[in-house]
This record gives sequence, C-alpha cells and structure tokens, in this order.
Amino acid sequence: MRLGRFESAAASRESGLPFQTAAGTGRAGQAPAFAEYLDADLQRRKMRELPPDRGLSSVYMQFMDDYRAWKAGQPEAVLPDSRGWTEENLDFLRERYAGDLSAYEIYDALETMEKLDLLSEKGMSCAVGGHDIRVELKGGVRRADADPNSDAAWLRGFDEAPMVGFRGLEDILSWAKDFREDDWPDFITHAEAMARGWI
Repeated sequence: MRLGRFESAAASRESGLPFQTAAGTGRAGQAPAFAEYLDADLQRRKMRELPPDRGLSSVYMQFMDDYRAWKAGQPEAVLPDSRGWTEENLDFLRERYAGDLSAYEIYDALETMEKLDLLSEKGMSCAVGGHDIRVELKGGVRRADADPNSDAAWLRGFDEAPMVGFRGLEDILSWAKDFREDDWPDFITHAEAMARGWI
C-alpha cells in the first residue's frame, strides 16, 4: 500500500511577482531544478559526515526543510477569489510562475494550485511523490527490497515523483489536467491515514 506523506507548509506567504529561478543540471527525464536532491552520491556523503548517533532525513524531508526556509523569505500575495480551472486562476499562475522554475517554485506552484482547487489533496500528494515505498512484513519486521547500495535506497523514491520531471508551469498544468484519482487506487492521503488511525 502507498501511504500519503504530504505535509502542508505553514500558512501561505505568496507573492504576485515571479520568483528568481535557480537551476542546475539533472539526469535525462528529470528537471535540472531537482539535481541536488536526485544525487545519490551526495546523500552517501551526507551520511558519512554525520556523527555516529545521527541519522539522515529522507530526501523528501530534506527538500521540505529547504522549501520552508525558502518560503519564509518570500513576500505575501493574495490569491484570486475564483476556484478551479478559471481564466483568472490560469492567468495568475502564468504571471507568477513564468519561465523555467526552481525546485521550490515548482512545489510552490503545486501548492498554490491545490489552494485554488485546480488540484486535489490526492493530486498534490501524488505529484510530489508523497508515498511510502512498498514494503512487506517478515516475522514482524518491516522490510524494503531495495538494494542498500542502489540509488533507489538513497533517494527513497523521490526520483519517481512526477514533479522532478517538471520544468515550467505548462508541464505542471499538463500533468494536473491529465491526473485522474482512479489511476492511483492504492494511494491513501495523509488525512485519510490519520482518520483511520494509521499515523
């Protein structure tokens, strides 16, 4: 089963102006904006540099910590009053998220789209890869089958999140328009998992 792990950032502090973009280089099929977070060798180095009694947060949590720090420095803005796929909302998004976007801008655009009801909670969670790797119980011990030396073990599925392939707003809008909740039947949102008492 996949368990939704999306956590909303604290109260939105958005600007009506486009952000400055910071981009790097990435692997084929992945946006350069996420290159730092998709580098398994970097994760290995981070682990080696930690004190013996410390652990390394998942790539998703590292990204979220960095995103929240970035977001705290952004000016506030008022979102349009309309909800859904209106021209007003699309014009707002196109003005605000122009050109190639940084990793933080991509996440921010998705979060804004959720607030404007262009994307459901499930859609947001699926876009950012907020789910657990499939695991099985063996004798009461939770196990994942990933090779500990593989990139997958270090990136913990973050490299499979649809958002790492987005470069600009049109990529995001295209994905959101095609998103169908029925295509993700085993995906459970964070709110539903809490309601069931699983987390």
